[in-house]
Amino acid sequence: MGEVKLCRIDSRLSHGKVVEIWSKELKTETVIIANDEVSADDFRKKVMDLTIPDDIAAYYLKPSEVGDFLKDYDKDVLLIVASAQDLETISKQDIEIPEVNIGIIHMSIGKISLTEEVAVDEDDLRIFREFIENGSDVYVRLSPYSQRMELKNLFDKN
Repeated sequence: MGEVKLCRIDSRLSHGKVVEIWSKELKTETVIIANDEVSADDFRKKVMDLTIPDDIAAYYLKPSEVGDFLKDYDKDVLLIVASAQDLETISKQDIEIPEVNIGIIHMSIGKISLTEEVAVDEDDLRIFREFIENGSDVYVRLSPYSQRMELKNLFDKN
């Protein structure tokens, strides 16, 4: 069974050099983009394929399909989701997610700015806290080369 090396939350999913940079850093050759809408939209998949290097295998799955896929897949993966809720759906499939990188979560109704690039609501914070309490490393970081903001520190203050 393959291992999730990192789960990145990014509202854009695959964008620019995100997959290239993180895959190189993690030494993975597979990316799973788990999103209900994209998994059913061939045009969006083709657009995202343009952002993924040729030597990286890309799979577009519904979050509810990730567990079954990984049971039969023997390579380590970079997992990208658009939301904390998709991350939670995947984690309930008996998948270990040791590291959660929060890259970009766009502002929307009911969310407040955590950083310039990340907006969260109470449900997001609940999910992040649960991951931290279960031993996952959860942090905000745009790229492997930028500064990390540890979410554990945010919860330690409360």
